[in-house]
Amino acid sequence: MWPPATDDYNRQRHSVDPFRIVLIGSSTGGVDALLRIISGFPADCPPTLIVQHTGGSYARSLIRLLDGATPAKVLPAQNGQNLSRGEIYLAPDDMAHLQLCPSRSRQILLKPGPPVSGHRPSVDALFQSALDYADEITAALLTGMGRDGAAGITALRRAGARTIGQDAATSVVYGMPRVAKQMGGIETELPLSMIGPALLQVSRTTVAT
Repeated sequence: MWPPATDDYNRQRHSVDPFRIVLIGSSTGGVDALLRIISGFPADCPPTLIVQHTGGSYARSLIRLLDGATPAKVLPAQNGQNLSRGEIYLAPDDMAHLQLCPSRSRQILLKPGPPVSGHRPSVDALFQSALDYADEITAALLTGMGRDGAAGITALRRAGARTIGQDAATSVVYGMPRVAKQMGGIETELPLSMIGPALLQVSRTTVAT
């Protein structure tokens, strides 16, 4: 069963898996959803990359807002930046796509270019860039209009990533996760309140007792 049953999980000892990476994509209704999710992230959370559809002028304000909601550090991503535990990255503006560098270098790539799936930064661009890392990825697609992220999360799941979609009942707009589910890209569909804990659970390893 995934995510693990809470009682079983709480009876075990865990440590953070140093290789896991969390990816999150969201759009309409996503700011409130992101605040709910990352408020439960600890100071040593897995490195997390987020694409939330916003206007470029709002990106820095969003980063400051999210940074005040979590013990982790929420940062504007920099090109070539190494991924670190306890850090959450968003694109600093809408001039480039937030991506992972290829060949598992565990570095951030800010890639200028046209919109992908109608957006820059694009959830699909982020998810597709992570295919080389698929066995290390846990990806979540949250509330949002349209289909950005659906093809990317489907490709990630087929490549071996763990994937989560926000359910219809808790989505402001059940668009992006609905399309991803129809395409077979969602391993587990969860209400918003369970997504943060699930992202953390799959990013931890059980310690033998």
